Amino acid sequence: MNSKTDSPQWIDLIDKSVHTSDDIDIGDIEAVNKSFIVVKRGFINIHYYYIPISKVEGWDGHVLWLNITEQFVKDKYERDRTPDPNYYYVKDYAYYSELYSPLPLIPSRYIPPSYANIAKLEESAPRMFRCDLCEQVFSSEEELNKHVKDISH
Repeated sequence: MNSKTDSPQWIDLIDKSVHTSDDIDIGDIEAVNKSFIVVKRGFINIHYYYIPISKVEGWDGHVLWLNITEQFVKDKYERDRTPDPNYYYVKDYAYYSELYSPLPLIPSRYIPPSYANIAKLEESAPRMFRCDLCEQVFSSEEELNKHVKDISH
């Protein structure tokens, strides 16, 4: 947990297990930002799921639960790319820093990728924010967040 508070924060859930509403373990959290969690599944045949924060039911102290099924996750949110540490908080590559929405709490019920070849953005460089589900590009993170909330991905 974050030393600043007793409640867990989104970044505290890196490497924690994620289960769907049909109680399937779909992997562990690889990265987070204000709009998405990125779940990594597998070691040899790796799958990445870019899941909107709005699809999270909550954290029960052991598992992050989604309010969608495994098949829905596979159909809508699977992507073939590692999360970019310039836009996601990735453990050991904490270039991204933002304030996150509160983590919903609910009652209880590998080989890391190499980011060595991803260049860190300069502070003065213009930033573009891409929706990892539809590839639409936005000029601010607020626009991206609004898009993810408004569009039913």
